[in-house]
Amino acid sequence: MKPATLLTLGAAALIAGAIVPSSPAHAAGNVQQTIQNCETCHGDGGASKHPEIPIIGGMSDYYLEGEIKIYQKKLRPCPAVEYPGGPHKGEKASMCDLVKDLSEGEVQQIATYFADKPFVPADQKFDQALAAKGKKVHEQACSKCHSEGGSLAFDDASILAGQWRKYLEQTFAEIRDGKRWIPEKMKPKMKELSDADVKALVEYYVSEGSKK
Repeated sequence: MKPATLLTLGAAALIAGAIVPSSPAHAAGNVQQTIQNCETCHGDGGASKHPEIPIIGGMSDYYLEGEIKIYQKKLRPCPAVEYPGGPHKGEKASMCDLVKDLSEGEVQQIATYFADKPFVPADQKFDQALAAKGKKVHEQACSKCHSEGGSLAFDDASILAGQWRKYLEQTFAEIRDGKRWIPEKMKPKMKELSDADVKALVEYYVSEGSKK
């Protein structure tokens, strides 16, 4: 399994739904129900309409599998959050609890489903001057793993271009506070970034999605 890299772009999560039992006799039906529950928060096909919930459709299956496993190991923040809609609207759930009983096969099926969907970038306004500064920071510190402005799924490093600003800001904050796991090779790069660099980077990723 290839580890997930930067910005495991879930403020709410990758899977917002019922825990799926691992019984082979019911696996297919349960996985489908779990996917439907995921879409309650992340939108149809993973195209989130909520700024605090990441867009996950179109991410690579490697990345999505890695993120679910990171939640299973509790290697990133896992607060209880409210469902924004659906039959559980108003109720709260924790990602770590929701995914803890998923089997390897179920994780793969869920990841494959969302990986096969298109990435639908969030439509957001942006500051062109600040985005231009962010592009320079990206090219110096991030482009090796997040190529073409962080827009390619096959980097297996999440899609940053077009992700929600609020989610990106939260992700950077968690990483810089040491609350979220990142690969060792990323740590020196993150330490070099100033507050201004991070703000510019976020604006750049927002702008890249808005172009597409």
